[in-house]
Amino acid sequence: MAPKASVIVPVYNAVRHLQLVLAGFSRQTFSDFELIVADDGSGPQVRECVEAFRPRSPFELKYVFQADEGFRKSRIMNAAIRIAAADYLAFVDGDCVPHSRYLAAHWEHRAPRTVLMGRRVNLSDRLSNSLTPEAVRAGQLENVSMRLLADLIFGRGSHGDEGVILNSAFLRRLFSRKAPYLLGSTYSLEKSLMEEINGFNEEFVGYGGEDIEFEYRLRLAGARFKWVRHQAVQYHLYHAPRSVIQTNLEIVERTKRLGRAACAKGLRDLKTT
Repeated sequence: MAPKASVIVPVYNAVRHLQLVLAGFSRQTFSDFELIVADDGSGPQVRECVEAFRPRSPFELKYVFQADEGFRKSRIMNAAIRIAAADYLAFVDGDCVPHSRYLAAHWEHRAPRTVLMGRRVNLSDRLSNSLTPEAVRAGQLENVSMRLLADLIFGRGSHGDEGVILNSAFLRRLFSRKAPYLLGSTYSLEKSLMEEINGFNEEFVGYGGEDIEFEYRLRLAGARFKWVRHQAVQYHLYHAPRSVIQTNLEIVERTKRLGRAACAKGLRDLKTT
């Protein structure tokens, strides 16, 4: 029987981060899912990490790989979508550790033609580097520990408020009055909606811009957007900032000019006029 949800996690060489992410998914309260590691050309250590985790994994674990030809996240994400067994897809970056209720929140709030979007707590370099899979499995990130509070109070981490679970719908609306917009590390939607817009645009090569263009095409398709802030919580592991390359920004502007929801080069190649 197919799982209810497929989780897609793009990775590139950050094995230690992947170990923490897998530890986070191993303690989900919602358990009817598969997880697909989408490897954008890493060395053998990522595959070895997946194979080592698989025998004890509480969920089905898949792996898809492409050769390293530079940052081609869109292409490997499409490859993962093609092998996804579920009709509902959740996307989590390989440097984001989910709260134990992360998938439960996405599944509970799902709706037709709706993209669910969350936010994340940004951990410091120090806390990110000292975190262990055992600590994640023990729920240490989810507890209001002095370690986490110190990380946030003294300015090394940020957006600690995004880690607060609010069970009151009124309070969630109060704290999420800004119109929802997509953050590429934390969202979910129906697979059919992904297929309608032809998945991710594989014209993007190099970092940045693909999530902006992806959201724009979803809006062109008439998708609705809904926050799952303070419900679907995740913790972002520190890494140095990256810069968006100019050619990718030009692709975003071209998509806006054309006004087409389905990209020409995505899950399948489309003929355009």
